[in-house]
Amino acid sequence: MLKKNRRILSSTAAEESFWPSFTDLLTTIILVILLFLIITLFLRQSQLYRLEQQQEELDYYQSRIEQLMGVRAEIVRDISQTFAQSDLDIEVDQRTGAIRFSGSVLFGFGKDKIQPQFKEELEEFIPEYINVILAPEYRDHVSEIVVEGHTDDVGSYMYNLELSQQRAHSVVRYILGDDFPEYEYRDILKERITANGRSESNLIMNPDGSVNRDKSRRVEFKFRLKDDEVMEEMLEVINAS
Repeated sequence: MLKKNRRILSSTAAEESFWPSFTDLLTTIILVILLFLIITLFLRQSQLYRLEQQQEELDYYQSRIEQLMGVRAEIVRDISQTFAQSDLDIEVDQRTGAIRFSGSVLFGFGKDKIQPQFKEELEEFIPEYINVILAPEYRDHVSEIVVEGHTDDVGSYMYNLELSQQRAHSVVRYILGDDFPEYEYRDILKERITANGRSESNLIMNPDGSVNRDKSRRVEFKFRLKDDEVMEEMLEVINAS
């Protein structure tokens, strides 16, 4: 009888020691689950907040790009209207607003000295063009005005690269020089104009696929808006998402 009572007491003691241990384990498991749920909820909230921030940034950049695209369209429209009745031998790109002077009147063959007829055309063109590009309503959007020199495919690429660069420099030197007639916004133009030589990298082709060398030898005036910077910022936001 005594042995039986001892077995009962021993069994009861074992059960009593088991349940606290199980309860502690169960409490720990519950705490771990709660901690996991809290972390998961926090991460979801952080992710949602981040997505909301990114969406706001994307909306901002989209509105800025749309605004700048609208500005470009307005500038192109004004340029086209300004030179619609002009006798100048120029072509206006209706999409970008780039203006092309082409033909043999620009420079002598293999030369970078501006010919008299081209000087006359520049003296007529520049005041009207700058009045549009650097008008008060546009100048804060325009980051750069680029004079590009282009050649045909006669000669090596490096020879044509140097020649096209020298021709672009000649144009810029002339329109900013003392011999050029006065025009509005000259000081602002000095801060924003650049000269680039493109060699034969952008030839103009005939319908039959041959090179139109006369049209390829040209000078182009282009303008850049600040949309390039906005696009770069937007790409950074997209890549970080």
